Amino acid sequence: MDKKVIGKRLRQERQWLSLTREQFSEKIEISPQFLAEIENGTKGMSAETLYKICEKTNISADYLLLGRQSSGNENTPAVELLLKIPPRYSHMVETILQAYLNSINLTPPS
Repeated sequence: MDKKVIGKRLRQERQWLSLTREQFSEKIEISPQFLAEIENGTKGMSAETLYKICEKTNISADYLLLGRQSSGNENTPAVELLLKIPPRYSHMVETILQAYLNSINLTPPS
């Protein structure tokens, strides 16, 4: 497991929820400093902390740990299209989608 990648995903999800580190850490019952260390990839989290994150924020453990969404639901056509994109283009696709979200004011705060 790459702690830096997991931390980046967690930060992105927290920002998407429009929560500060203080708000998010209070919600999952850890200190803001520990959350910062997880997001920066300098510390890992216990199974209990992962469980609290998933339970209290509805963030998928599959996504945090593996970078994929849970397969409990059928994929939408948009997801099916995204899954066909070769990994080498993922950064470009992310940039395009972020620009689109910015243009329609649906972007999480940076």
